[in-house]
Amino acid sequence: MKDRFLFLFNDILVVAKPVTREYDALLDMNKPSPLDRKFHVKSVVQLRDVRFTADRDDLPLSSLSSISRNPLVRTFVIQFAKDADNAIAHFFEKSGTRDDPTVLGQMLFRMLDLDRAKLGDYLSRRTSKVVLKAFIGCFGFGGVRIDKALRVFLQSLNLPPSSRYANSIDYVSDSFASRWYDANADLVAYDKDLAIRLVRAIIQLNDVLHGGVIQDPWVQVQIKRNITSRDFIDAFRRYDPRCLVSDDLLDRIHATIKREPLSQARNPTHSAAPDQPIVLKRPIPSRLTYRMQSEPIIVRIPQPDSSFTIHLHGNELIFDPPYLTFTRSAEASFRITGTALGLKTMSFSRSGPSALLYTGLPLSSPIVIERSFMRNTFQVAFVNHKGSKRQYMFSVDDPVMRHNWTVSLKRQIDIVTAGQQAQITGPSPFHRAAEQVAFRVLQETLIPPQSAECDNTHSPFSSQYFPSPARARPLSPPQNNRLDANVKGTLPSSHVRSKSRSQVYHRHGPGKLEQQQLDLLLQPNGDGTDSPETDAEEGTPSEGGTRLWGGKELETICQQNSAIVLVLASSQSELTNARLSPLPAAPQPAIPIR
Repeated sequence: MKDRFLFLFNDILVVAKPVTREYDALLDMNKPSPLDRKFHVKSVVQLRDVRFTADRDDLPLSSLSSISRNPLVRTFVIQFAKDADNAIAHFFEKSGTRDDPTVLGQMLFRMLDLDRAKLGDYLSRRTSKVVLKAFIGCFGFGGVRIDKALRVFLQSLNLPPSSRYANSIDYVSDSFASRWYDANADLVAYDKDLAIRLVRAIIQLNDVLHGGVIQDPWVQVQIKRNITSRDFIDAFRRYDPRCLVSDDLLDRIHATIKREPLSQARNPTHSAAPDQPIVLKRPIPSRLTYRMQSEPIIVRIPQPDSSFTIHLHGNELIFDPPYLTFTRSAEASFRITGTALGLKTMSFSRSGPSALLYTGLPLSSPIVIERSFMRNTFQVAFVNHKGSKRQYMFSVDDPVMRHNWTVSLKRQIDIVTAGQQAQITGPSPFHRAAEQVAFRVLQETLIPPQSAECDNTHSPFSSQYFPSPARARPLSPPQNNRLDANVKGTLPSSHVRSKSRSQVYHRHGPGKLEQQQLDLLLQPNGDGTDSPETDAEEGTPSEGGTRLWGGKELETICQQNSAIVLVLASSQSELTNARLSPLPAAPQPAIPIR
């Protein structure tokens, strides 16, 4: 992550590193223009060679609405309710993919409109073991308490009744316990066998207190047999004599099960009451900035309902509030704050007497918690003056500035590309060569041979340099065009990371929030002190070794460079005219007069 400025002209893009002894001066908003600062030029590239990407792709599990609109998926949902096996075979045949049980489990997880009874019947088969494992793995139960995770899982399907040959709830709950343990092995003191025993104990406690896992709305909790917390703890100690599962956790599990029974999705063929849809008026974000609250996420139900509550779950995620009630309004909202970087998962559980009437909530939602410089980003890729592939991801603090940059970059690239296509047969080879020479002169002027590009970059794109039209004026969409450049890519193992890092990022704004967790990573010397930006190859402070350019001087050089093409073209025209004009008559020798 580095401090960079972009200078956008009619046909070229200049990437420059700001140089100032007082790094906080970069934040001085009283400066009339970035042109008053000093820069090292890192790259000069023609816009026709730039590969521009305005947006990053969303996470694969976040686009639930687009999945439901797919005609093949809609057909699959209808066929699955009639015959699951034929529907699956037909889907893989039509989609042109091979029958993969892991892919199938992930696909079933993402389809919210599936018949939950047919889904429960299919997943509870012994032949669907791999599919069930993949289905449960999509929940992302890491860091979620085991009884809460069990509630979320059971509400995702309707299990067939047990018979003398098979007990479906025991089979799927054992698989759930195994997958939950895999996600939480580093957080608990017991092994997988004890996790399975604990899940079985929770289900047995629910059976004794409430008569089984319910699948219909209820009015009030009716305890069939009173089992105290002490009774539950003492019974479980037969399997856990070393008390690896604490009394406190067992007591809390007992309290939640006694307060509300475990529930599963309704069987649509046995339910008379219509489903009540839950709508997310604002979708759950796929990306959040570390330690910064999300925008409000609004949840709406058809009408207020005091008997319905939605609980929010997620490891290293803070929810404000942690649960949603609808007593006075049909709408409720919450915000999410990520407390650790990386991929997190949030999930929902419905609670209350009427909870099973409501459908439409995603089973889980993946959220990536990112550093603040990953906000408001766009990407460019090109081949630099050394022939090395470069891929930059630029970030700005202001979303309006990002919009201005993306619009201007795309417009200028489109204009240059269209002009190139129109001039393929137009200018003479000499004119195109003159443009090439002018651009090479500009590169060598702004980036001396001893200057090194010190950014970590790698691009999948290849590119060649082409002649450019005249550079008439610089284009500067934002008032302040400082950009924090984070360069992402795959690098050789021998690559040595440059120490050129932002000196202002952790002194203002959201970047301040990262200092405590990322202290060792963010300090170049690793000793708790900041160092000035250095050149990767020269190893010298950025003020020495290479030419410094003032912003106005840089603008003038780029504008004047465009005149080289006109000068060379004019010279060629004069030479051509000279060749075409008739030669003067040779002088006659003088005849002496005698």
